[in-house]
Amino acid sequence: MKNFFGRIRQLTAEAEDTSVEQLKLNTRTLSIWEGNLWALMWGLGESYIGPYALFLGAGNMVMAFLGTAPVFITSIAQLVGSGLIDRVGRRMPIILGGIAFQSAVWLPLFALPLLLPSGGVIALAACAALYFAIAGIVVPSWMSLIGDVVEPAARGQYFANRSRLVMYGMVVALLLAGIITNAWKGIGLTAVGFGLVFGIAALARTTSIAFMRRHYDAPLEPCTPNDRYSFWSFLGATENRNYARFTCAVALMSGTTNIAGPFFAVYMLRDLQWSYLLFTINTLTFMLAQTFFVRWWGSIGDRHGNRSVLLATGSLLPILPLFWVFSANYFVLLFAQVVSGAIWSGFNLAAANFIYDSVPQNRRARAVSYYSLINGLFSVIGGMGIGAWLATHTPSELHLGTVHLALSSPLPVVFVISAITRAIAAAIMLPQFREVREVEPISTARILYRLGIGQPLFGQVNVFSPRLRAIAAYNRKNSAPQPTSD
Repeated sequence: MKNFFGRIRQLTAEAEDTSVEQLKLNTRTLSIWEGNLWALMWGLGESYIGPYALFLGAGNMVMAFLGTAPVFITSIAQLVGSGLIDRVGRRMPIILGGIAFQSAVWLPLFALPLLLPSGGVIALAACAALYFAIAGIVVPSWMSLIGDVVEPAARGQYFANRSRLVMYGMVVALLLAGIITNAWKGIGLTAVGFGLVFGIAALARTTSIAFMRRHYDAPLEPCTPNDRYSFWSFLGATENRNYARFTCAVALMSGTTNIAGPFFAVYMLRDLQWSYLLFTINTLTFMLAQTFFVRWWGSIGDRHGNRSVLLATGSLLPILPLFWVFSANYFVLLFAQVVSGAIWSGFNLAAANFIYDSVPQNRRARAVSYYSLINGLFSVIGGMGIGAWLATHTPSELHLGTVHLALSSPLPVVFVISAITRAIAAAIMLPQFREVREVEPISTARILYRLGIGQPLFGQVNVFSPRLRAIAAYNRKNSAPQPTSD
């Protein structure tokens, strides 16, 4: 424990070696620590906004809003954030100010719904919108900054490794949140449990300032009027065409995904009547699967290009909602989360890295903002415009000729429609953009074959076997009889 706190003091102290390369190395390490504090906030706070809304009695429309509107709000805020970079000329003040404000939002987010019982759900939605707006202002600065400290050829491995370690933090935080909320619910004080997890989330986010303030904020390249291109020129300019096609493809996948996305928590907690602990374990399974597979996807992206990963994972996304249609068995749905984590870890990693590959530093913040805006707009259309309407108006009893289906709720129908639209989007949109790096070509079928035969498992064995051999050698050395002197 002494060594642990000593390491923290060392990381957050003023750097002795101020060479650019050493500062970049320190920032890459600091970013992992800061990411784990963000993970604590996510697992103990952000991931439990939905369950808190259900506890307050939220309906389908509010759940769709909490599942999709934050993405759109964040994307609008990113436009503000990218403009702030041009005005301020540095990224760190924007990041630190945003983190401080975001930490402060947790108290009203928890307290206002309890102080205003008649409008509790609306108060929660408003505070959540503010929380995500602040996050959106920070995102362009953070992505621009971190993109400057990671070499292009190593991005796949670095971000895969960072994602894996951050996901471990998310897993721990999510498990802790499940235990706390379940324990307080068991004694009839559910609100106290939510208050505790939200309080810890605020503390974790505040602590991350100490790590973030030591990041290397590289000088920004001069921004010309041409770099401040408008949204419409982003869509129409020839030099942006490939990136715009990529953006629209990912956005359409997000929209079709969010037809069902906001309602999985509703289905688990309301329709299947799972406890908070069972809900948490199911979500943890998804997170652990991502940590297991993400490094393998990173190596595939570095070698064969991020487009190849997007094509392979995009072809599998349509099957994921169907698990929830054909079975309510808890262990089957745990397996579904393993498959889901394996696929989404690759898709999300490749999408993020494709942005870094496609956009130079002086245009990155604005390009990320436009990407997020389109992605958020499609998510809202999918979740609130289509998903919520279907969840409210679709009957739970279906008559198909002589076949009569009595469902627990309309949500399985929503899941089927999401699966069909995902398949259409993947087939039409994902092939429309090209790879931007020189990479070794590979077919989608080949990647899926390597995934199917368990190559990610072999990769994990290769990672852990040297560590296991080192531990075994250390144990043998220390268990051997020691010579004695008379």
